[in-house]
Amino acid sequence: MQKRIRFAAFGVILLSSSILFTASTQTARALVFDTFETLVLSSFDTIETLILGLSDDIGTMADRIGVMADRILLMSDNIGIMADRIVHTEELIISGFSESGISSLILSPVEGTLVTATTPIDITLSSPTTNYLLYISNNADMSGSTNALVQNNDTSVAWSRVADFATGTRLYIAIRTVGDTASSDFSNTVMLNLQ
Repeated sequence: MQKRIRFAAFGVILLSSSILFTASTQTARALVFDTFETLVLSSFDTIETLILGLSDDIGTMADRIGVMADRILLMSDNIGIMADRIVHTEELIISGFSESGISSLILSPVEGTLVTATTPIDITLSSPTTNYLLYISNNADMSGSTNALVQNNDTSVAWSRVADFATGTRLYIAIRTVGDTASSDFSNTVMLNLQ
């Protein structure tokens, strides 16, 4: 009987320890896996929220890129219109010069060249013009100038005025090319040192 009681007690202890072990294992499993499952589900929710936000941002960016593309096309059209206007303006300028004589630049003498009142200067122009009006002035803005027609690049008649006209040691010259009906604007002004 005592043996039976011992076996019965041992059986009860074994059964209760099995029950406790099973219960504690399930509790431990539930604690670990429930926490892990909660963490994973929370991470998936966060990732899903981020992906949805990113797709909304991508849609917004695509809309903005579309608006920018439209603006670029409009700007391209405006640039084309401006280019056409520039070409038209250049054509008007060219036709204006051909009506009023071809504009020209004085290439020599250069700024600061030393000259005398008695020796005519040789003038080289950027255009093949041989007949032009030579303007001589005591002022850089060509105010109060005297002028004379130069034919066949002979400046002697025009330069003969320098001795009576010059009031200082500096002279300024410019030319206007002459056409059939009018003359061009002033060329560049060149300052000469008078000896």
